[in-house]
Amino acid sequence: MQTPQTEERRPERFAAYIAARRFDPPRPLLIRAAGLAEPKDHALDAGAGALNATRYLLSAGFKHVTALDSSPVSQTVAAELPREQVCFVLSRFEDFDYPDRAYEFVNAEFSLPFISAAAFPSVFTKLMASVKIGGLFTGQLFGPNDSWNLPESGMNFHSRSDVERLLRGWTVLELTEEDRPGKTKLGEDKHWHIFHITARRMV
Repeated sequence: MQTPQTEERRPERFAAYIAARRFDPPRPLLIRAAGLAEPKDHALDAGAGALNATRYLLSAGFKHVTALDSSPVSQTVAAELPREQVCFVLSRFEDFDYPDRAYEFVNAEFSLPFISAAAFPSVFTKLMASVKIGGLFTGQLFGPNDSWNLPESGMNFHSRSDVERLLRGWTVLELTEEDRPGKTKLGEDKHWHIFHITARRMV
């Protein structure tokens, strides 16, 4: 059974998702992208969730990671990580003060689609501007065929041409598309339409 995504249910669903993701290994896209990063001084894990990616970035040699998430459950998980290396910020994407050209690496795993369509353009522009020249962005955007693409979702969705436009001026290192039935981490049926992205900032 397909389970719709709604803003009202989001906090409880995020808490359940974080619990389910707690001990998952890093995703392959993150591993590939992190291997391209040099130097590895400061990364942003945007929508850190269970902080799996934050842990991996530390293990991959990043000296500092800023982990951003709006869920208090994420904040509790972050307390397990070394404070001298991890700065956790409890904030929505829309409210975070993105520093200009601050990070060698920005990771946004399955988090950007949950920004409202109205807020997305501004937030995405500020997020991408936080990457240093020569730095990397990696993450996902959802396509129009995704089964969560409903008016009540409060999310944003993009065609392939939209994604290519958003990445204009960047060197795209990976842009792969999935459009298939599957399941969520919570075991629900879902049609996924996903763009997996890794891109390097050139200017």
